[in-house]
Amino acid sequence: MKKFTRVLALLLTFVMLTATGCGSKKEEASAPEGKAETKTEATAEEKKDAKAETKDTLTIAQSADPVSLDPYGTTDTPAIRVASCMFETLVRLDDEGNIAPALAESWEIVDDCTYVFKLREGVKFHNGEELKASDIAFSFEKIAESPHASSLRATIDFENSKVVDDYTFEMKMTEPFGPILNHLAHPVMAIVNEKAYTEAGDAVGQKPVGTGPYKFVSWEASDRIILAKNEEYWGEAPAIPNVIWRTIPEVATRSIEVEAGGVDIAVDIQATDIARLENSKDVKIFKNVASSVNFIGLNTTMEPFSDVRVRQAINYAIDKSAIYNVVYQGTGTIAEAPMSPVVWAYNDELPQYEYNIEKAKELLAEAGYPDGFKMTMTTDESQQRQDTAEMVQSQLAEIGIEVEIRPLERTTYIGEVCAGTLEAFSLGWSSDTGDPDYALYASFHSSQHGEGGNMSFYTNPEVDKLLETGRTSTDQEERKEAYMKAQEIVWEEVPCIFLQCPEDLYAYNADLKNVGVYFDGQLRIPEISF
Repeated sequence: MKKFTRVLALLLTFVMLTATGCGSKKEEASAPEGKAETKTEATAEEKKDAKAETKDTLTIAQSADPVSLDPYGTTDTPAIRVASCMFETLVRLDDEGNIAPALAESWEIVDDCTYVFKLREGVKFHNGEELKASDIAFSFEKIAESPHASSLRATIDFENSKVVDDYTFEMKMTEPFGPILNHLAHPVMAIVNEKAYTEAGDAVGQKPVGTGPYKFVSWEASDRIILAKNEEYWGEAPAIPNVIWRTIPEVATRSIEVEAGGVDIAVDIQATDIARLENSKDVKIFKNVASSVNFIGLNTTMEPFSDVRVRQAINYAIDKSAIYNVVYQGTGTIAEAPMSPVVWAYNDELPQYEYNIEKAKELLAEAGYPDGFKMTMTTDESQQRQDTAEMVQSQLAEIGIEVEIRPLERTTYIGEVCAGTLEAFSLGWSSDTGDPDYALYASFHSSQHGEGGNMSFYTNPEVDKLLETGRTSTDQEERKEAYMKAQEIVWEEVPCIFLQCPEDLYAYNADLKNVGVYFDGQLRIPEISF
């Protein structure tokens, strides 16, 4: 049996840090007589100057570089975090999850298939161009072409949607779609400037131009992205003029950096660091129940994962409680459905797959694999995902499945996941529209294979029909019934091993004020201040 060395190292590191993290700081050596006062005054002045220098810049550390800053080029979380500072949508979700005005100051639902949006006048893109309805039309063309927006664009009739005048845009639907306004609030449905987007050509992912509170300055690959305040922003000006997004893959390093003052916010800290960080007077912790679920995807088009009995066997053989306690340190909840419990229509009555080695062996034998088989599980640089893979490797060895772990650089990893070239992989999916359509249709409808969100390439005609009913019906009870049944089938057929519904964990500089997240889980960066 292979040892999950990294997990053990993680635990040992935590014990050592806990033992030493609360000790007092080392006192400075005494200064020579007659010079102590001068030295003290100079040090205080230096500290004052250093603190003043940081007040105009907010530095945030996350685990990976964005794949692209083209809003239609990816649904990758690191990219969405950065892009959300620069791009805006027609509508947004308010703090209660209700639809609120954004670039559209108002709208009229003429009928179930016609929406007319009135744009704010005087809104400027970062290149100085004024927002016009022609930019909405151009953005819709790009949304229609983007595979990443395939589930979000739903039943929008792009061909018949049109510009009415400079500040009025009419959106048509091929058929009714209940949560369309929620979908329009998603970052992948952002509005871009036609001139800037066209001029950027193939470099559009590195030259973002939006209407948001911050504008793009520079990007040093695998290091940092620098943003500056949009001086002509139509809304309330950001409290902090500059934002630096640093890429720090090692989660422990992110925690250390926020303690040392190298960054102001560390995104996705590990639960093992929370106790130590909470004991620091210079650091605070922010927790938020997420709308996402972490899972192990199994490519259902590849043997032996095309056999539902094999997928079920793996599900029985994985000890989710152990992974939850060791890797996730008891944060969030163990996943008990294919989506987060914070999303409405969550099915809380599904029979759970208990940890059962004998049942797993029995299913493998029925499927023709009494002695197991070899497989490859791929991860990105995330420590959490690599630790998960090592625990899965050890657990599946108990039923004769030999797992090879293959780590990849993030961009390459996402590309291979979407291309369907991987047998098994570790990822998460967020329903940040607040509606089960994005949680389920994107992940499990057969039209969404790969870049659309169905990364297990799962196909079930009955699930397809249920999800289509859920998205086209305007009857909330009918929608709920369809989603409840779809979750039941997906749960039984196991295209993914659902592990944990997480909570977002951020460590931040104690001098910061107004740290929080919007309804979709994105940091409220423009509102944060020192």
